[in-house]
Amino acid sequence: MISLVLTYCLATGADCHDERPLLPEQEASLTVMSCAVAGQQIGAEWVAEHPGWLLQRYRCEIDRPKTRDT
Repeated sequence: MISLVLTYCLATGADCHDERPLLPEQEASLTVMSCAVAGQQIGAEWVAEHPGWLLQRYRCEIDRPKTRDT
């Protein structure tokens, strides 16, 4: 299974966090390429809705269980 991980930081760079969005069911069997494309689109939408935050990076994780951020 491939999951998308987006890292957002405040524009000041002081605070960063990861988001692991749940993708629509039709994208449950993502390929690495479709994950990368979805990352660009979902990241841009999130930044548009959250002024003051920047998309620092995104990545696609393969067969890595979700963990809770601490």
